Amino acid sequence: MAVIYERTTNKGITKYYIDVSIDGKRYKRCLSEYKDEAHKLFETIKRERSIDCLYQQPERLSWSKAILEFLKYVELFSVSHGHVRQIDSRLKSFKSFCQENGATNLGSIGVIHARKYLFFRMNQEIKNKYKFSPENLTTTPAISTINREISLYKRFFRFCLENDWIPKNPWLPIRRFPDPVKRRPRYHFSDKELEKIFQVAEEFYDYYYFLLFTGIRPTDAFGLKVGSFDGRYLSFQMRKTGDWMSNIPMPDHVIKTLGNRIKGENMDQLVFTELASDRQRRYCRRRVQEVFEPEFVREKFINLHTFRHTYAHRMLDRGMPKEVLQTFLGHKSIRTTEIYANWVKSEELEKWVLALND
Repeated sequence: MAVIYERTTNKGITKYYIDVSIDGKRYKRCLSEYKDEAHKLFETIKRERSIDCLYQQPERLSWSKAILEFLKYVELFSVSHGHVRQIDSRLKSFKSFCQENGATNLGSIGVIHARKYLFFRMNQEIKNKYKFSPENLTTTPAISTINREISLYKRFFRFCLENDWIPKNPWLPIRRFPDPVKRRPRYHFSDKELEKIFQVAEEFYDYYYFLLFTGIRPTDAFGLKVGSFDGRYLSFQMRKTGDWMSNIPMPDHVIKTLGNRIKGENMDQLVFTELASDRQRRYCRRRVQEVFEPEFVREKFINLHTFRHTYAHRMLDRGMPKEVLQTFLGHKSIRTTEIYANWVKSEELEKWVLALND
């Protein structure tokens, strides 16, 4: 009769053993350090009653191979190369941390490693914020950054678990943190600030103008092509969600501003050719940020996305229903659009209160 039992080594490692008799001989062998793997092999031994089964081990993948396979999987969903590099960097960072703490095997990663790394990451000093280097400043990662990384690690280990490379997902019990920044109103440009921005816009004038009067995400605007336009109607696939925005009407003055940019026989020609490279896009963002004081930029999170916030603010002030604004912004949920509802001018709110008094 075959039985399985567990023992803990002097180093605190639990191992699973089998005690079995085959052809009158008794064998004791360690099956695995992982319970699920041990029980799978145990069932095979009971079924085949073969001594050869005692030396079989489930297939395991190395850290590097697992990360490579995950990156190939991620690329299937049209993730940008920059995003793939970022994912690779974060996974390798966690890998190095685990190896430094004695967990060299992918399957040996436990919840304790995830929690220790989370504490380490949340207290890690970073200097890559806007103009931190000249002022010799440091900070710690934002809650939104930490939450994105938690989601990434959960997704990676879920991928490994689904492929039977590990016995459990060590990040599954780790919960995301409430993000106070998400709950506060998004900053929007005032008319005076917009005037200053367009005064220094130069070659980026058309791009800023397009963002301000359409509300389209800057990353989506980067990739717009001549073929995205059909007269005054715009269709494109959003990078963030993969959903399509189809036949969205553009204001006539926006079409007039774009002019020859959206004309021509080459449908694959970029509309904003001056923003084809990452370097040019960073320069475009810095042009806006340099209108403000560095501390103000960091406090209000001012970047190209602020044009989208400004568009939403303006449309709500003009009385656009939030359901219509949801369509123009490409939000899946009306709850996302409702974040902007707090931006309605107090004068507009007073008007509706007075209407209720009548």
